[in-house]
Amino acid sequence: MASLKTASRRHSTGRTYRDVDEMLRHTGYRRVAAAVKSLSAKTRLVDQLILARVAAGLTQGQLAAKLRCSQSRISKMEDSEDAELSLANLKEYAAAVGLKLKVELGE
Repeated sequence: MASLKTASRRHSTGRTYRDVDEMLRHTGYRRVAAAVKSLSAKTRLVDQLILARVAAGLTQGQLAAKLRCSQSRISKMEDSEDAELSLANLKEYAAAVGLKLKVELGE
């Protein structure tokens, strides 16, 4: 099977590109990069929660048991954007994975 780096790919415009990078440069790489950056900015804290849970060696189900909630609640928290999370939920989650919640304001 050919890799994305070596295979030619045909885009919906009918043009053939050597690789994904070439296609993105032609079709608006900056728009894609901006969209990814925007999404990343909205989920930075959520990403840290997931990493902390994994580092603690916990599955979503195990964390849910520690927090006395459903696994689907943990899944919804981890699928949220940062702005959708309450400080109380963050504090509980952090404690359950062995961390303390620290809030910092700055420029």
